[in-house]
Amino acid sequence: MIPRRELLRRVPAVGAGLVAAATGRLAGSETPAFAHGVASGDPTAGSVVLWTRVSGAAGDEVVPVRWTLARDPELAEVVASGEAEAGPGGDWTVHVDAVDLEPATTWWYGFEARGQRSPTGRTRTAPASDDGRELRLGVVSCASYAAGTFDAYRHLAARDVDLVVHLGDYLYEGQSRQALRDHEPPQDPVSLGDYRRRHAQYKSDPDLQALHQQVAMASVWDDHEVAGNAWAGGAGDHNPRRQGPWSERRQAALQAYLEWMPLRPPDPADPLRIWRSLPLGASGELVLIDTRHDQRDRQVGSGGGDPASILDDPDRRIMSAGQEAWLAEHLRQGGGAWRVVANQVVLSPLSLAIPEGLGGLAGGLGVFVDGRVLNPDQWDGYPVARRRLLDVVAGETAAPVVFLTGDIHSSWAFAVPAGGRLGGEPVAVEAVVPSVSSPTFASIVGADAGLVADGLRNVVESQLQHLRWSEISHHGYLVVSLTPERLQGDWWLVDAVDGTGAGAGERLAASWAVAAGDPRWQEASALAPRPGPAGAAPAPSPERGPGTQVPGVVPYGLAAGAVLALGGAVLALRRRRR
Repeated sequence: MIPRRELLRRVPAVGAGLVAAATGRLAGSETPAFAHGVASGDPTAGSVVLWTRVSGAAGDEVVPVRWTLARDPELAEVVASGEAEAGPGGDWTVHVDAVDLEPATTWWYGFEARGQRSPTGRTRTAPASDDGRELRLGVVSCASYAAGTFDAYRHLAARDVDLVVHLGDYLYEGQSRQALRDHEPPQDPVSLGDYRRRHAQYKSDPDLQALHQQVAMASVWDDHEVAGNAWAGGAGDHNPRRQGPWSERRQAALQAYLEWMPLRPPDPADPLRIWRSLPLGASGELVLIDTRHDQRDRQVGSGGGDPASILDDPDRRIMSAGQEAWLAEHLRQGGGAWRVVANQVVLSPLSLAIPEGLGGLAGGLGVFVDGRVLNPDQWDGYPVARRRLLDVVAGETAAPVVFLTGDIHSSWAFAVPAGGRLGGEPVAVEAVVPSVSSPTFASIVGADAGLVADGLRNVVESQLQHLRWSEISHHGYLVVSLTPERLQGDWWLVDAVDGTGAGAGERLAASWAVAAGDPRWQEASALAPRPGPAGAAPAPSPERGPGTQVPGVVPYGLAAGAVLALGGAVLALRRRRR
């Protein structure tokens, strides 16, 4: 099923294909060789990964692919070129690590195969280690093809950001309850072929292609790249009797991800390791972690036992001991001013006391410890591991830290308290980004109505003093501005992803900033726009639109309609689904 709006958006691409055919670019084949576009990723000061896929190949066919990297969009000032092979072992994907490049430079690249040329991509190398000029990061997460269109990607592609950070759930394994677009394959993927088909469908989306074509991406996976609520030994949404061994399914899913994403594996000896770091010049280092598939213990409440005693287990982990030691070392000894940690699930404490009148429902809402309910899938479910991490963050040798987080389909600005304890002094900040298209937090808990959503937000904010701002009703993305002295986040909200309009608008919801020496968010003015990338639509105005949520406390009387919704909110925090 292709909604009318999606079909209309594809018309220009179809027209471009007809023009290419008329000029001979499709000579020798009726099938476009590069139907899944181009992408780049993991830039350093002197290198960047270039990606594409040769479409239409089959069997044991191996296709030679010529690649070119240049200083200009016409690919006339060539600085590097070569030939790679696309074969069945990698699903005919191509990864080229272009090296010996100048830092902080915009580059253009393309591929040729079967007598055809790919679209021309744009990318940028990272700044040199002594370069403290402003960097801008676009931050996204949680994009379900079935749940709606990728308007947030389209808007972000029109902005001049230096790098996009994808925090996970780049694709979804399950259908949406009210699917607006059909997934391919129609059933949940299990085999390597299934996951490859799902990636191919996502990479066919014009908004996602536009984002990849305009800007490099650094990505990490979360659970839905395999199955919902995953841990090292299984997943809440995996049925071994029906879907086979978990280890085989996870291996297939992660292999397909590594094939289809423009990233540089950090350790050839450990092919499923994704935790790694990337330089951000004098402004700092991007540290990408894996809290999902690197020896994470099972979530409490799903395997029996007393939750309180399990949570207190000092050996309980959300990541392997090796990754934890690596992360601690980078927080203490990494390069540049800031540590920007790309983190899958919410780090800040998000446990809630149940409002009066809901005590009878307590047994069915989640995991309760000391009278508060918590989401066992987030860092709340791994408090000892969180305390170890935040002790490092609070240490005298650690750089200032900002955690960028996805997963819960909503926007939050937290001052992370010491040790992860409610009431603790802030030691870092956390910026949680909304979903690209997956159902919003408000829609999951039935709080779509404005007053109910405001009331629910007030209930949460009244209990969490380290929460500076939140918005739970919209999709969108985050733009982060980074200099050695200061970091700012602008939250952009997208109006709709339902495929019914000519194009969803966007508006600025909030701007918060933090100084390098003070881990407390301060409300800020919107970032000044930078010129959009060549060939993209102009960046929208940063002015706040009418009806946008702005920081402030909602009168408690508005919470009346949200009291029952809180029960659903707690359940959604525990089982945000599909």
